Amino acid sequence: MSTMMILAGLLAAGATVTPAPVAPVAAPAPAKAVEQPSRADVLSAVKAEWPRYDTTGRGKLTPLEFSTWVMRAHGGVVAPRAHAAGISPVSAMNASSTAFARADANHDGGITPEEMVRFLMLPPPPTPAAKPKAAATASATREP
Repeated sequence: MSTMMILAGLLAAGATVTPAPVAPVAAPAPAKAVEQPSRADVLSAVKAEWPRYDTTGRGKLTPLEFSTWVMRAHGGVVAPRAHAAGISPVSAMNASSTAFARADANHDGGITPEEMVRFLMLPPPPTPAAKPKAAATASATREP
């Protein structure tokens, strides 16, 4: 499995990004179980892609650098500036802000390679549809 495929799959699964509106389609076929890559594989993939996104060379991704990585993993392109072709930088950062906050474990405003690996290894957050079901299950298992 290629480095980019590992990261794109993990980012797509774990990053909360507001997708563009899409026409309704028939229900998808059940997904096949995908083997989770090892931490060493994810670390290797992050290190391989890191120079492409850490454009400041600080060793930490800024919100814009992180959103560029996330948007690219979702098939989008962040415009180099406002009103250029692609997703505007502000829109990209807004769409990935929840994922950035989740990835920035120490809340210092930058994401290190280690934080990126940790973020990519986290299970995806529950979807809004899954939250009521999880709450109902939890309340059903509680004893009075």
